[in-house]
Amino acid sequence: MRLWAGFQALALACSGAGAQEERAIDHFSGVGVRAMGMGGAFAGVASDFSALYWNPAGLAQLRQFEVYTGFLRHHFTNESIQAGTPADESIQAGTPAEAELKNTRFGSLGVVVPYPVYQGSLVFAAGFNRVKDFDYALRIQGREDAKDAVDSVVGKVQTNDRFVHEGEIAMASVAGAVDVTPSVSLGAAFNLLSGEDRALNEFEKVDIDNRILEKRFVAHDTFEDKYPTAFTATLGALFRSSREKPRVRFGATLSSGATHRVRYLFKGLPPLTAYDLIEYDDGTVRQNVERREDGTSVQVSQEEVRGEYKISLPLEFGLGLSGEPVPGLLLAGSAHWAGWSQTEYQGGDENALRARAAFDTQYRDAARYHLGAEWQVPVVALDLRAGFYTDPLPFVGPRDPRLSPGPANPLIVAAQDRRYYTLGAGLVFEEVVHADLAWVRGSYEQWEGPLSEEVSSDKVMVGVSCRF
Repeated sequence: MRLWAGFQALALACSGAGAQEERAIDHFSGVGVRAMGMGGAFAGVASDFSALYWNPAGLAQLRQFEVYTGFLRHHFTNESIQAGTPADESIQAGTPAEAELKNTRFGSLGVVVPYPVYQGSLVFAAGFNRVKDFDYALRIQGREDAKDAVDSVVGKVQTNDRFVHEGEIAMASVAGAVDVTPSVSLGAAFNLLSGEDRALNEFEKVDIDNRILEKRFVAHDTFEDKYPTAFTATLGALFRSSREKPRVRFGATLSSGATHRVRYLFKGLPPLTAYDLIEYDDGTVRQNVERREDGTSVQVSQEEVRGEYKISLPLEFGLGLSGEPVPGLLLAGSAHWAGWSQTEYQGGDENALRARAAFDTQYRDAARYHLGAEWQVPVVALDLRAGFYTDPLPFVGPRDPRLSPGPANPLIVAAQDRRYYTLGAGLVFEEVVHADLAWVRGSYEQWEGPLSEEVSSDKVMVGVSCRF
């Protein structure tokens, strides 16, 4: 019996065997515990090690040798519902499903070294930051008709499909900053980016009315994307009302886009009607089987497809402003813009398995907006922080740019774009050890045809620095 047609289009899109989102685009992770406690509004502050990422010119403000390290805990949740699909009336309304992903990762490690000069400031820094986060999970549950070779309905199956991405891109950087006037600093960072994305796609169908011979069908495939070293550079400027304890600061940054040579490895059974495992009512189990339209089955082997292609990302711009309206209260805001629709492929993919996105139609340009505040509590060495930022989803679909949008190739509609609320605190011990904590809560909602997703994300970030 042919039991695969129901979620065929979605399976193709999510597995990557057809057109899919380019993971190198977007996926801002958040850098710096103090910065993220302030909602990432740090381009116009940039007064700790994380200036390496936010605005390297801010390093010129640092007067002490600093060693910094940070960690984070991520909890991702996706509540989804797959409704009936007009393109295939055999699929019944789905049931709510939930997918979770949890991990703890190393976030940052670095050092800041001020160099003694007669006037002004000259500061160097080097370190590692996790800058992109590929974590994503989706589970789809529902029911669909089981059909025989002539499309006659012979039973019902319960579907349980799961799609998971997990990985990151990390950035190793060296940077320097210098005061060119008492109120103006310039800086530059040179970065090497590398990482990977591991995708797992699982499909399960279970006979629920005992009207077909097969009791359970299971199939899965995997993608491993490697991002070998790519180079970028960031130029920054910071304007201050005064060198010491400035009341107002303005920052600007320009970052070159990376050119990634993506190397992928696909593992899976080739036809959409092939299963890693079929379990029959009598207890018989067959592995790596393709079910053909005429009802026969044949043994198939898992295939591995390797390939690579290049993708060039656009420039990114950042502007930030901070001020201290009253002593001890810091207010900040920033904006970061990237023209994702200007992304380009270089060359192609000889296997024609990837490098299919049409960036000018499937992606929109996006700007992140950040707001934050920090209050230095009188008497005690405690800072309290809060913030908010938006991070619009740039991928708007449809997943197959070769086809016109429609029920089988829907656009992606953001019912609510990504919004994040943040809280943070910092403590100073013996004027040497600085301990920071941040909590970042985000959510978004979107529809892709009959599929609706409500996503929430919680990050707890911890950082410790020693300054002397």
